[in-house]
Amino acid sequence: MQDFPCVLSEHEEINSLLYRPINSTQRIKYTCFNTSANYIILGSTSGSIYLFSREPCSFLQLIPLSEGAVSRVLISPDEKTIALATARGAVCLMALKPIPKLLAVSTEHVNDQVNCLCWNNNSSEVYAGDCNGKISVMVLSIFTVNGMFQGPVCVLMNLDSAVVQINFSSPLLLVSTLTRCYICDTVQEQYKQVGNKVRNGEFGACFYKTYLTENKTTSVVQKEEKLVNRKRSFNFIPEGNSNVQEENFPQIFCARPGSRLWEVSSNGVVMKTHQFKDALAVPPVTICKRNASKSIYQKKMEQTWTPQSINFSHLFIIAKKYLFSYTSGGLYIVDPVTATVVLWNNEFSNISMAETVKNRIYLMTSDGEFHCLTFSFLDSLILRLYNRKKYCECLELCLLYKGQLKKLVNGMEISNICDVENEVQILRDDELSTLLHPLTLLLESNSKTSPIKLDSGIVVVNSGSSVSNEDETFRHMSASHCTPQNIENFYDSEFSENINMLDHPPVDFSEDINRTEDVNCNAANKVENNEEASNNKEEVDPKKSAMQTIQADLEAIYALVGNIRLSMSEGELETIISNIDWRMNVIKDSYESLTDLKSFLYEILRSAELYYFNTLLENTSIQLLQSTDNIQIITQITKAFVNINAQSCKRCTCGSPCSTIELVEPKFLTIGRSLLKKFVNENKEQCIGLCNRVPYMWREYLPMCVEEQGVFINDSLCQCLQIRDSIALSILLPLLDGKHWNLLATYLKQMQEGQCLFCGKSIKNGNNETVELIQWHAVIHEIMKKQGPDFTMALLVKLEKAVPNIFIDKSIFQSLVFTKILYQHGMKRTISFNKNSLESSEYNTMCSAKVRDELAEVLEKDLGRPISKDIFANGAHHWGMHYQYKFSTCPCCTLSLQTPVLLGNNGIAIFGCGHAYHVNCMIEKKLTTCNLHS
Repeated sequence: MQDFPCVLSEHEEINSLLYRPINSTQRIKYTCFNTSANYIILGSTSGSIYLFSREPCSFLQLIPLSEGAVSRVLISPDEKTIALATARGAVCLMALKPIPKLLAVSTEHVNDQVNCLCWNNNSSEVYAGDCNGKISVMVLSIFTVNGMFQGPVCVLMNLDSAVVQINFSSPLLLVSTLTRCYICDTVQEQYKQVGNKVRNGEFGACFYKTYLTENKTTSVVQKEEKLVNRKRSFNFIPEGNSNVQEENFPQIFCARPGSRLWEVSSNGVVMKTHQFKDALAVPPVTICKRNASKSIYQKKMEQTWTPQSINFSHLFIIAKKYLFSYTSGGLYIVDPVTATVVLWNNEFSNISMAETVKNRIYLMTSDGEFHCLTFSFLDSLILRLYNRKKYCECLELCLLYKGQLKKLVNGMEISNICDVENEVQILRDDELSTLLHPLTLLLESNSKTSPIKLDSGIVVVNSGSSVSNEDETFRHMSASHCTPQNIENFYDSEFSENINMLDHPPVDFSEDINRTEDVNCNAANKVENNEEASNNKEEVDPKKSAMQTIQADLEAIYALVGNIRLSMSEGELETIISNIDWRMNVIKDSYESLTDLKSFLYEILRSAELYYFNTLLENTSIQLLQSTDNIQIITQITKAFVNINAQSCKRCTCGSPCSTIELVEPKFLTIGRSLLKKFVNENKEQCIGLCNRVPYMWREYLPMCVEEQGVFINDSLCQCLQIRDSIALSILLPLLDGKHWNLLATYLKQMQEGQCLFCGKSIKNGNNETVELIQWHAVIHEIMKKQGPDFTMALLVKLEKAVPNIFIDKSIFQSLVFTKILYQHGMKRTISFNKNSLESSEYNTMCSAKVRDELAEVLEKDLGRPISKDIFANGAHHWGMHYQYKFSTCPCCTLSLQTPVLLGNNGIAIFGCGHAYHVNCMIEKKLTTCNLHS
């Protein structure tokens, strides 16, 4: 029997599922999407990201962002990080696991349209290309925490036209623009043009990664990962000068005008040109779906199709064998090995985006509709529908392709099917099953007898595997990749994933649920008639039903949240708040008995609550908050502010907060201030409760207390000492009188012993060590900035009397002396000699190695004691260069400007624009001007 033709099918409706979270609002629209092995991610006009599981398609989470409408979104290969571009040109990195949080934001492309994003293989870097041809890279630092320690963003290239597509295969970056295509070596930091002929239009390019090539680059990847990540502007090299070894990398295909593809080596040499213009003179395939029109299909087959001249705007790999491309009105799948057209389709007239995952094609049209198409062989699709007991659809498919089946199947099987073409609607399922059974047996036996040659040389004649498996659909092109160890895994399929849940669940909170479902469903597949397996399968259904019902219930809440507006009256806002609270409580009470779904229920409700709280605070009028006496509105706004900003600091068992490493300015700070102003004269306990949950607010509350009615020192002193906030203590200490100084001494003694100031219990950190004490140099420096040196010196005397054993660093007294000198000369400026102040200072210092050694030698002779050379490169006392910089890293090497090895005897060069370079780097790169402005 001959090979069966390839077909496209759409038997899964995803559009309604994807729109469930936003059905209730007309304001939010989807703008872009991205798919991966486990996820579908949608960007929206509101700036938020909507996360769905891919198999089965279901809503998981809403990830709110405030960077503006999303224009591009891309999940990393390890599915832990999301890169997105906004309409204003910002590129953001968002951690997906373990919890969603914003990691970094690049403004390199601000005010320009970012056309494409691309991750490297190990999910550590993301490349962005914009409408002006600029290519930049963001490095995902493993040390990034809440935007801190963000890796540098480097501009790699400024090309001549807009970027159309970027593709990566370690260590090569493939960039296609409107006019040319470039291959970039990210290790050697050089790039070259592919071919010499220019073009004009959107043309894609990609690495041809197949079963045979996906393991070849392992050694290259390992080599790249060992190299220091030194991203800078790439150098252009002429043709033929690349050091890339061609055998280590997959082939490259670049689109050309007139339905052509260039086949290119990794060195950028055009090997051959594939012409598909005449090959496209074939009828388009009909997408197989429910109630597919046989008359339209027959009309297409009878119609004469002329050669087509199209532009392959983007190129993707599908089924690890073929190339897929699309235009606004067509889908195209070609085989680059045989230079043939596998199939094409023209049923969509307004395609805006398309992506592939395994043998699936996901589409988004310009009017916002989503489609999921499956690419498979005809015999595989027939068997899959039959095994899923979709007999009517299976019969319609056979009738749709009856002409080709008659040529491929020699027997009465297809003839009997064609005889009942006019009776499809009146046949029962058991009759359809009986009718189709002989054909499925024949197709299945044909698949089992297809020989498979392994790498070891063994030929498997009968694998015993059903053709209904997805990867078996493409057995002819991937058989040589199989080994005896993975032959069984090779036949595992995505087609069975709707029954067998994912081995790697999309989100952590559903792991236990999916594991249970996986075990039960596998048992049901292996033992169809086993009563115990049937019972297990029935046990899973209530969980699935409950999860779907919960999500449906939440749709009403999302609808209510969508109605919140800034211009609402007090009564309208109270009504919406009441309805949302009631519905939330109903959901919690209704599903309280579902113990297996508690984690899922908590996470999905928490996501809905955070979305509600963000929307409420965004649309809260300060005037309304100040004027209203409605307890329900005030309580809900307070709850929202606390929930959005509650800092996860360590707490004692009594509930009081402990020391916090860093206090982050809360979101919606003006609303927090308004709440404190409202409570400060009426409800002291509510103010303290708000500050305890959001410790930063002590800095706002204490000045209000002093201004309004005097601070409650006893209570506030405990709180501020417990959280160790230097700024809050600098506000409070000047207010202490005699008895409070004695109270301070008592509290400090308790803290030194590691006790909680509220309950007296011991407070230990994660290593079972006592928490750190107060940083007095920071407290006193803050007081000096506000009150001046004289007041600060008097305060130090009181502090020393109250707490004789307190440690005060000598840098404080140095700061006082020099600040006093400046005050006497009329300059109200505070000097800090704190050793850590250098990093946050506006200015910096450094000294060349040669000058440093000479200075050290002279000083040692003059002082008669050894001198540490470190003081010449850092600190307030220096003997080198005093400079002001824009960035603390060298744009050439991305290392710190104070790297001793690179400083050498040449030091740094600073240009008028404020950018500084290592002179050694400039000599190496032959730079004479700052290259950040080219």
